[in-house]
Amino acid sequence: MSETPTIPIIDIFAGPGGLGEGFSAYSTSNHHPFRVKLSIEKDAYAHKTLQLRSFFRQFASGKVPDIYYESLKNNSLLKQLPDRLKEESAAHWSKWENATEEALHAELGGTEVTHDTISRKISTALGNKKKPWVLIGGPPCQAYSLAGRVRNKGIKNYRIEDDQRSTLYLEYLRIIAEHRPAIFVMENVKGMLSATHENQKLFQKILADLSHPLASGCPESEYARNFTR
Repeated sequence: MSETPTIPIIDIFAGPGGLGEGFSAYSTSNHHPFRVKLSIEKDAYAHKTLQLRSFFRQFASGKVPDIYYESLKNNSLLKQLPDRLKEESAAHWSKWENATEEALHAELGGTEVTHDTISRKISTALGNKKKPWVLIGGPPCQAYSLAGRVRNKGIKNYRIEDDQRSTLYLEYLRIIAEHRPAIFVMENVKGMLSATHENQKLFQKILADLSHPLASGCPESEYARNFTR
């Protein structure tokens, strides 16, 4: 009997993985149609959660090893988890290596890990590009969320136009333009509708950019040059 197909998920600006968990948990007729293939997050603690949950999801219900739960209850044991898994079981260690490959600790739009590196990671995770897949993620919202804007008012000479976080959604657009997911889900926050950027409503700007992700998302990339030939 052939294996029931799954739909790959790429989760960027993943945080601790709330969106990915929602997709992964969805089931129909005892089948989980969505599978997270790659998640990317810059915060070290959130990334560790992504890695642990990736390991957890590889086990059938009731089959997660006790060592996993023991480690969650004790921080010192949690730090030792990879070594203990390697010593305890080759199968468990293999699943941990899969989780390490799936959860990438990197900053989109940063300087340490280039966009091209991340793009290659996505291509590798997707494998067969003809297969439909889903892009999900929540670009940083501190620049235009209501709570963030209150905090930003206390910063001397603060301008949203100077805040790199206000345009990180362009990294999301670059991936849409380059890899063309079947659908995408970009998390919204309370405050986006009223925020402005360069005297333009930010939400309207994002909608306009989404209408032309190639032009606004990755004008300088090799992928953009290929698409426009």
